[in-house]
Amino acid sequence: MKKKILFIVNYYYPYISGLSETVRILAEYFAEKGHEVTVLCENHNSKEILSEEIINKVRIVRAKILFKINKGMVSTDFIFKAIKISNEFDVINMHIPMLEAGLISTFLKKKRIITTYHCDIDLEKSIFNNFIKTIMNFSNSLCLKNSYKILNASLDYGKHSKLASKYTEKLVEVGTTIKEFFPVKTKENKNKKIIGFCGRIVMEKGIDVLIKAYQIIQTKRSDVELLIGGDYKNIAGGSIYPKLKKFINDNNLKNIRFLGKISDDEMQFFYSSLDVFVLPSVNPLEAFGLVQVEAMLCGTPVVSSDLYGVRTIVQNTGMGLIHERGNANQLAECILKILEDPSKYTKTREEILKIYNTKKCALGYETYFDEAIKERNDKRC
Repeated sequence: MKKKILFIVNYYYPYISGLSETVRILAEYFAEKGHEVTVLCENHNSKEILSEEIINKVRIVRAKILFKINKGMVSTDFIFKAIKISNEFDVINMHIPMLEAGLISTFLKKKRIITTYHCDIDLEKSIFNNFIKTIMNFSNSLCLKNSYKILNASLDYGKHSKLASKYTEKLVEVGTTIKEFFPVKTKENKNKKIIGFCGRIVMEKGIDVLIKAYQIIQTKRSDVELLIGGDYKNIAGGSIYPKLKKFINDNNLKNIRFLGKISDDEMQFFYSSLDVFVLPSVNPLEAFGLVQVEAMLCGTPVVSSDLYGVRTIVQNTGMGLIHERGNANQLAECILKILEDPSKYTKTREEILKIYNTKKCALGYETYFDEAIKERNDKRC
């Protein structure tokens, strides 16, 4: 049955994050299957990005924003557009956290909203941030209350979430969408062992912990190099690049390169060039860590932090090690173990795809989309 599906999310392509990419892959998957798909988002860069366009069969509607707060955006146009166009659709899938989620869901709850809960909010402590966090938590909690089902990449995260754990009767695990990368033989330097990270250059990613771990590793072996990929200029929430560079310079650390934003076409070359990929996230804003799966598909073992949700990828695949978040010494030990015996932590691409694949995730979404549509139609009869 052809469905009209509306995805509601703050950020969407060309803004790149784990959340925005999850929505993009889902939207394009359903559009390719013949469904009518629209994404409503906020226009984070109205000077360069169109207010409405179609990309890969997906209609994208971008609302004007009033102003930005930290990583978030405030937009009354976003709320009005959601209410205005919602009647066109069979099912609505909201992706939160989102400042406007509570208000939007209150107006749309009769549509049987399916909400994907990505992560809790955790901001640096200040009077202003505490105020914003309180509002966000109230809004997102109201959205969860108004939702028919709450989808999560990992129940490990959902059951430990401050908000989602209050609605366990609605909570279901659907896994995640992925980009099906392939390993490429592109080792930059056979004489070097290359450690890598890719993501936004922000505090919650734990890049400072990785650099401290690298400092420890350099005292034990001299054949290592650290590559850090990711945009460090146009970052929602503020880049910590200057702080990292200062630490590197103050400690005279060598062989650390910041690569900047890496394009989709270049990502599998980046992953394949590494001996170990590290996701040292320290904050529950990181709820899953899709980059781990991408690295594994390219044949690269992973070291991740023990955050709820994040740790499940290594646990489910066995392709890596888990360290205590924020513990640079333990992170260094894990990296060294993999460098010394990589075959012990290597799985085939096929083994990873049996556990994580877009079709499996999308079928989970479709099951709950169909269930919500059926229940709403039954209520009308």
